[in-house]
Amino acid sequence: MSWRLGLSTGVCTHCPIADIVPPIAQSGVAGIEIGTPPEHFDPRQETQISTLGQLLERTSIEAVSIHAPFGSRLDLAASDPQSRQAGVDAIGAATRALKRLGGRLVVAHPSDLPRHGQDAHARVHDAMLSLSEVAENCRRERMTLVVESPLPHLIGGHPREFAWILGQLDDSVRVCLDTGHTALGQHWHRFLDAAGSRLIHVHANDNYGHHDDHLPPGTGIIDWREIVRSLKEAHFGGWIMLELACPAGDRTAFFRSAVERAQKLLVP
Repeated sequence: MSWRLGLSTGVCTHCPIADIVPPIAQSGVAGIEIGTPPEHFDPRQETQISTLGQLLERTSIEAVSIHAPFGSRLDLAASDPQSRQAGVDAIGAATRALKRLGGRLVVAHPSDLPRHGQDAHARVHDAMLSLSEVAENCRRERMTLVVESPLPHLIGGHPREFAWILGQLDDSVRVCLDTGHTALGQHWHRFLDAAGSRLIHVHANDNYGHHDDHLPPGTGIIDWREIVRSLKEAHFGGWIMLELACPAGDRTAFFRSAVERAQKLLVP
């Protein structure tokens, strides 16, 4: 069994991706997940795609995955059809950009809408329809849609909702489990069961049990021994992407330290 360790670029939301890749390359990982905050990387911009491709080639880093754009005006579960379609289209642009860069996994949130005050049944149904369209677009591009487990207070963030959505989607759709999201809802094992053989990707980060802190693994309260044990039991063999809060100081030292700690905790 082999787990590969990478780093997500997108948590440094206000930094251009060109400023983040070099310190990541010095951390010892072989792959990245490309983030898509507007000030970080815009997958619709040809110049940014070409520049990133050249940078990845120089640093010998693999573009494994891309975290699709999200937000209130792009939400796949929005009651407004135009917002849902904008979300589908934004993911399409991210898919094509990643394909250009040699990657394959398109990570998308079912929704970022808080469940409170929503018609949860309708919103979950709309999320499923949007993801079905995204999955079809990915298949046409020979790419893979990977649906991420949401925060517990969001639409799709309950294991029953997530399992229902997956059950309606094509067998080609895969799953990303976020350790921080599932820990906050105390639902790691239920999401792991819902994912089943679809699990192909993990976002690894820690927290103190109250907020989505995006701490390096081993610096919060998550039981990483149990994470590792259960992933082994599930025969997981994909990428583990460290999705960490952007450091204020020396990024190279921070990423290197986080990777070294994660290797001790997570490499089977």
